[in-house]
Order: sequence, then structure tokens, then C-alpha cells
Amino acid sequence: MASTPFGEHLKREREMRGVTLEEISAATRISTRFLEALENEHWEELPGGVFNRGFIRSVARFLGLDEDALVAEYALETKNRPGPRIIELDTPSAMPRNWRPPIAAAVALILILFGAWFVYSHFGSRIAAGLHRRSNVPAPSSTSPPAPAPEPGASH
Repeated sequence: MASTPFGEHLKREREMRGVTLEEISAATRISTRFLEALENEHWEELPGGVFNRGFIRSVARFLGLDEDALVAEYALETKNRPGPRIIELDTPSAMPRNWRPPIAAAVALILILFGAWFVYSHFGSRIAAGLHRRSNVPAPSSTSPPAPAPEPGASH
């Protein structure tokens, strides 16, 4: 166990290598505010649990330090500290339902039905007449008898 506090040890190792917090943050993707909290031992500003250990391992790996030793030093430093606060939320008796999709579907269905009724009531007779005319027009067929030829001597 190191004789210096964890945060001071971490900061000293970083400064000895000439590395800034921003460089560590860019390489490890750990926010600089979390890195500062580690160096200043502001444990309440950290997410806690495995996240803190993961941060320490990443920083140790970046600085070329022994990851397990640094995590053990952190564990010794924080062993008498209270754990992360657990906030209990009231559990709802039923899941809240998102009514937007069913309402949107119902509105769309009503609009479609109204549109169909409008077209039928205003244009239904015209559409039916057009369809009726098409069905009564005989289609030319090859089996129909040829038209009678005019009789000789008849005048036109």
C-alpha cells in the first residue's frame, strides 16, 4: 500500500509522465470531471461501483501502471466509505401506455372511411354508369358473322 493518498499518487504518476487530463480523457473516453474527481478523491462525484474500478483500470493502462495494484489501492482507500446511494422509486402499478399510435391509426381509419363515403356519395352514380357502359359495349370478336353485302341493283 502506498504511503500517499490514492488521488495524490495517481496525479503524481500522471504528472511524472507529462500527460494532461485532457489527453487521458481523449484516449480513455472518460470525462475530465471524473478524472479530476479521482485525483481529488471526491468519491461522491463518481458514478460508483464497477464504473470507478473501470475508470481506474483504464487510466492505469494508459499510464503504464499495474491495473490490479491501483484498483487494490483504491479499494483500500474507499473501504470505509458508504456505498453508492440507492434511490428507491415508487413502482407504478401499471405501465403507462403510449396512446399516440392507436389514436393515430384510428384517426387515419376514420379519414379513409370518410373519404370513401364522400367519393361514393358524390361520384358513385358516374362511376357505375361508366362501368355499365363498358360492360354493354360488345367487344369485336372473330366468330361474329360478316356484315351482309349490299344487294345488286339497290341504290345507296
